Amino acid sequence: MKPSSRRAADVRKKNGRVYTPRFIVERILDLADYRGEKIAGKLVVDPSCGDGAFLSVVVERYCRANANLGAARLKAELETCVRGIELDPAEREQCVRNLDAVALNFGVQGVNWNVVCADALTFDRWNGQVDFVVGNPPYVRVHHLGASFDAVKRFEFAQTGMTDLFLVFFELGLRALNPRGVLAYITPSSYFNSVAGKRLREKIVADNLLAKLVDLKHRQVFDATTYSAITVLTPCRESGSATEYFEFSDDGDALTLIERLTPNDFYVDGKFYFSTRRNLRFLREILTFRPPKNAERFAVKNGFATLADSFFIGDAAKFGFTDFTIPVVKASTGVWSRCLYPYDATGRLLSWETLSAVAEVKRYYEAACERLRQRSLTNPADWFGFGRTQGLKDVARNKYAVNTLIRDAADLKLTPIPAGTGVYGGLYILTDVPFETLRALLNNRDFATYVSLLQKYKSGGYYAFSSKDLKAFLERQFVKAQGLTPRSS
Repeated sequence: MKPSSRRAADVRKKNGRVYTPRFIVERILDLADYRGEKIAGKLVVDPSCGDGAFLSVVVERYCRANANLGAARLKAELETCVRGIELDPAEREQCVRNLDAVALNFGVQGVNWNVVCADALTFDRWNGQVDFVVGNPPYVRVHHLGASFDAVKRFEFAQTGMTDLFLVFFELGLRALNPRGVLAYITPSSYFNSVAGKRLREKIVADNLLAKLVDLKHRQVFDATTYSAITVLTPCRESGSATEYFEFSDDGDALTLIERLTPNDFYVDGKFYFSTRRNLRFLREILTFRPPKNAERFAVKNGFATLADSFFIGDAAKFGFTDFTIPVVKASTGVWSRCLYPYDATGRLLSWETLSAVAEVKRYYEAACERLRQRSLTNPADWFGFGRTQGLKDVARNKYAVNTLIRDAADLKLTPIPAGTGVYGGLYILTDVPFETLRALLNNRDFATYVSLLQKYKSGGYYAFSSKDLKAFLERQFVKAQGLTPRSS
């Protein structure tokens, strides 16, 4: 890597910067309605402008829409109406060079660009004046903020959970807007359901700020594993105004309007979900469902967490012994193997004296002793046990293993697990409901739709779900299938 490239990579890592593709910038400005003659005299700011990905397109649109002004007046308006904030001096200089190049295409030279080198967290000179706030805010988790930590934690949107810097940029962007202004960002979609995003969601709903939303779903437009959304907020919306929900086409860059929604549609149990109104009604029924009193039929739990599967999971040839081993299934694949299981029938850890009394078992442990001790253990004295105790007490019970990543119903793996065997790499279900009934509840389009609506995107087009998610679905669908009456929420 060249020194200049290495420096750029270091800056991106430190400041959470990822660069925005041109087509995304175009779509964001379209959604903000920053186009045509109406933008004349309108003040636009990118509060983390980097090398000018957004401002370059802004300048191009402004020049094209106001070409009749003449070079001198256009120069003056660009100096007034196009503004940016950038923390890194080198990036700020590159931004200016890029803006110069765009302006020159329209015969405008010598623009004194109003792009300041400053920390957006403390810069408030333009608050209450801005017509358009646009951009791709930096993504930096709170524990990586360093000297900026105290400044970040002063913001209202940073008061819950492990916050991220992009959440604060929503707050400072809203402060910059005038009463009829528009904010349009591309950010991680994690604020839909994260603890850290709670205050932002509450503000959006309380003030009916959400004008437009695009969930990019599995489409990743950055050189990072980030699932993104385009959010358009405006403080001037009338009470009851709908939110326009868009999705990108599967095979292109065009946006399709899917539905017009209200918070009663997309705000469920304090979190955001976006789809058609019909799908969201279905999702709400599940997430707010309460089974009839004393009628819960399912427990869903996480399988073994050894924190050293390569040591504890294998086959007889690998171990060289069968003592203290049980059959185990990997829920994600349905494949069976053996597990070194240093526990008794109740899930209590056996003593080292008991295990080491078998010479082959002792030699196997001693060869990996240091590696096992280096795990994150609740009790270091239990170095010869699993890293966590989950799943141990249910080894003696019949259960069903289930994988937690699916694209559609065909990907679901539901495996009966008899008593005396274990589960790892996924979840398991405890229930007295017959296997065929359970399989019918899960191997269908409703379950696949439900999981996709949870918006827990994973690479390869997969969706994830948790033990809580699965239990909610099973309880509601079982009661519905049996014609029982749920409790009120």
